[in-house]
This record gives sequence, C-alpha cells and structure tokens, in this order.
Amino acid sequence: MRYDNRKLFKNRDKRKRFAHIGAGMVILIHAYVLFEGGQETYKIFALAGLVFLSIAFFHPIIEKKVPWVDGIFFIIEGILTFIVAFDYFQLGKKGLPITYMLLGLFQFFMAFRKSKEGIEHHKTTT
Repeated sequence: MRYDNRKLFKNRDKRKRFAHIGAGMVILIHAYVLFEGGQETYKIFALAGLVFLSIAFFHPIIEKKVPWVDGIFFIIEGILTFIVAFDYFQLGKKGLPITYMLLGLFQFFMAFRKSKEGIEHHKTTT
C-alpha cells in the first residue's frame, strides 16, 4: 500500500493543523535549545509551544466558533518566530536566524490573508 503525501496537503483542515503543529514544534525546539543553554526563558517558549500544539489539535472546534482565529494565531506565531531569530542572532548564528525571519514574514503574510478571509466570512454569515 502506497502512502500519497498529496492527500495531506489537499485537505484544507489538515493544512491548517499542519501549520500550527509546525510552529509549535519550532517553538518547542527553541525551548529545548534554551534549556540546554541554561537560560530560564525556556519555560515561556515551552508553554507557548504546548499552547500552539493544543491549538492545532482543537483547530476545527475553535475555528467553527471563531472563524478569524487563524489570523491571530499566525500573528502570535510570527512574533515568537522573530524572537527565536533574535535569540539565534545573539548566539552568533548566521544562516539559521535569516531562515526564521523568512518564516516569520510568511506567518505575518498568512495572518493578513486569514484575517481577511475570516472577516469576509463573518460579513457573509451575519
């Protein structure tokens, strides 16, 4: 039996979940890096990563009640991604923070797009 990766990305709900799972994992990885470095801020990142993973698991339920929520979560994820990039710049990394900055910009773009879609959806349903 062959697994087809295209099915994962064709389903809209799975794509949204995957985006939040990815952001949560990035934040949790950064929390681990901070923990290994002996910094106390790892607790904040660990909490944020767990929050975003729980959001990913309950995404369909949350989105039914609040259709514009994706935009807000992408903004928060983007801010946290920029903080991670700043931390990596402080650690002397060169290429990795630029990648995180590009990811943060993409998250802000998605926040704008999803907020716009949520507002239009709200206008048509009310």
